[in-house]
Amino acid sequence: MSVLSKLKAKIVDADWLRRNVSCRAACPVHTNAQGYIEAISVGDFDTAYELARRPNPFVNVCARICGHPCETACRRGAHDLPLSIRALKRSAADFSGGDMRRGGGIPRRAKRNKKVAVIGAGPAGITAAHDLTLLGYDVTLFEGSEQLGGMLYHGVPEYRLPRDLIKAEIDGLLSVGVELRMKTRVGEDVKFSDIRRDFKAIFLAVGAQKGRALPIKGVDADGVINGIDFLLNVSLGYKVPVGKRVVVIGGGNVAVDVARTAAREAGILVPDQEMRYEPSMDIARSAMRLGAGEVHLVCLESYEEMPAHDDEINETVREGIEIHNSRGPTRVVTVDGKCVGLETNKCLSVFDENKRFAPKFQEGSEEVLECDTILLAIGQQPDLSFLGDENQLDRTPSGFVKASSKTMATNLPGVYVGGDVAFGARTAIEAIADARRAAIAIHEYLMGSAADGEVEEKPRLTPLPMHHMPAQYDRIERGEVPTISVDRRSGVTEVESGFTREQAMVEASRCLKCNRNPMVDWDKCVLCGGCVDVCPFGCLKIVPVSRIEDDSKLTELAQVRHGMSPEVMSEQDGAFANKWFGMLKDEEKCTRCGLCVERCPVGAMWMGKYEEEGYVAR
Repeated sequence: MSVLSKLKAKIVDADWLRRNVSCRAACPVHTNAQGYIEAISVGDFDTAYELARRPNPFVNVCARICGHPCETACRRGAHDLPLSIRALKRSAADFSGGDMRRGGGIPRRAKRNKKVAVIGAGPAGITAAHDLTLLGYDVTLFEGSEQLGGMLYHGVPEYRLPRDLIKAEIDGLLSVGVELRMKTRVGEDVKFSDIRRDFKAIFLAVGAQKGRALPIKGVDADGVINGIDFLLNVSLGYKVPVGKRVVVIGGGNVAVDVARTAAREAGILVPDQEMRYEPSMDIARSAMRLGAGEVHLVCLESYEEMPAHDDEINETVREGIEIHNSRGPTRVVTVDGKCVGLETNKCLSVFDENKRFAPKFQEGSEEVLECDTILLAIGQQPDLSFLGDENQLDRTPSGFVKASSKTMATNLPGVYVGGDVAFGARTAIEAIADARRAAIAIHEYLMGSAADGEVEEKPRLTPLPMHHMPAQYDRIERGEVPTISVDRRSGVTEVESGFTREQAMVEASRCLKCNRNPMVDWDKCVLCGGCVDVCPFGCLKIVPVSRIEDDSKLTELAQVRHGMSPEVMSEQDGAFANKWFGMLKDEEKCTRCGLCVERCPVGAMWMGKYEEEGYVAR
């Protein structure tokens, strides 16, 4: 007789309620995506914008360039495809009367007469300056260039993020009363040690704008350019001559941005046609370029392993750029000091068995790509020479500043960091999350106690008398984000045009409303099994307690409610044998159809709605 395996279960508690709304749990600032999507589904774009902006002061920027971890986590993806959450955030901004000056969800506090310095005016620095000002501090923001925005302005191409939108968002955030010190280079115009003397706390958000070098022969040749420098010069309006043949080295988001920008500089145009990328496809043949020039992207990773976002990779291919996967650069081919080609070998693996970077190459697999320019986009590192010898920050083995992931505090008292300088290349939303954690930590540090008004709110689960899902919600296909035709993609023209109001409402109606859950009142349940039978996806099971894997929370619940442990309930020879049962639900399968609640003959099942204004990620 076979022994049935134990079933793992998790008690419905505050942690479960939060994690169950997977889009919100995956967001670095815990945006209530499900809430703004539900508002969009009924055409309430003003409420949608308010919900999206409450935890994210850069909501308009993120609506265009966010790495959208929420979409990766979206439970709808287990059924067909996840919602286009980032595009829906843009719809909330596009179709609301939202004011960019009311972001962040922090009420203004009284002046505390304490000075805080923020160094670096990228998304992390501006977010920290904004939050700390509202918390009552006198904030001075130091920026070495004459342009606010950091890599939003200097690194993200304008065809992805319009410059007027960056300016409008930043102007709104800094209007709370931040003092600006533009064109002030710390280490040159002002010493870091003087800032430490004059300010009670410092937030460092200087980014990692120094590109990594590639240790291969010929890399110092004329025509080999750092990709970050290339993007910076293009963003400043300088014409960068790249010739007719360009090779970009790297497989991340920066490399993709460099390649797409280089294609525009090289004058590549392709006809507007559907093109899907397959690793075996001869893209050079199928692109049918109409302009002069070609751009190649070479990366160690296979297509599936590329760290760049899938949607960006797909757009890269549509724009006529050829991707050479699983190829590693071995030397730059030169003639009279000028690069004329890149030699690569086939990469068999990128990481070793311990997940450490250790590429292996196939001998005798050399190939040469002829080119006029090579753009390096293989990673970034910070330049902290401005700190001086007396202000040494602890570093990680990779050269970034070592900081607490909860408070962003460094080894220097009163000095906090965030964004790329601490963790390497970060998305904008991750940098914003760092800054918001740091602002609260600085507040606590300066006040000498827990931040007032920042107590974590407990989730609420309230009965929902009326629950229904939109018609055909489970059959609606994912709406692809509209873009302009490929043959119009030149210069700074924005590629994504966004959903129409109607398209946004249809896409939002695909949401499975994970903040709603069928619950069971065990004082009423008669174990008839009607809910199990009616569920179209087999989400529900009624099983003996002996089948459920025990843990401390289950034991605690059983003791509180029934005065005995699950172990006693599971005794097969005792008086309680097979008298105790539990209801298990597979969250990945549930579509919130509500049939189980309707089917229950004794009213033991009810639909609960999880609500929570917001909580601080610590």
